[in-house]
Amino acid sequence: MLSLATKVLNDYSKVLASIEPSNLGFAESFLPHSKAAIREATRTALHHLGGGQPTLREALIRGFVYLEQFVPDEQAEVLLMAAMPGAEVSNADGAKAQAIITDIKLRMERALQEISQVGTR
Repeated sequence: MLSLATKVLNDYSKVLASIEPSNLGFAESFLPHSKAAIREATRTALHHLGGGQPTLREALIRGFVYLEQFVPDEQAEVLLMAAMPGAEVSNADGAKAQAIITDIKLRMERALQEISQVGTR
């Protein structure tokens, strides 16, 4: 189980290393594994670490939270179009992009709350 989790997390970390961290939404199709598989791999790794290796633990937590920035491809397209310099965005498309961003932020907050205590009990 731990070896599979390690592979999934290594694949995911390669994706994270290849994208610009300042963007707020990315297409789920960029992910090498499903979000569920990455979440489970993160939980497995954190359980294995327990309270040890605080630097690695923090990186795993950040990756878990950052996973929420990967959205369905259609939503990522809306965000991309709204963020393009000089793009003329209708009020409806602007509102749609803002709703997606708000949802991402809420899901990131919930993910942080969910994962922060995993493996420390």
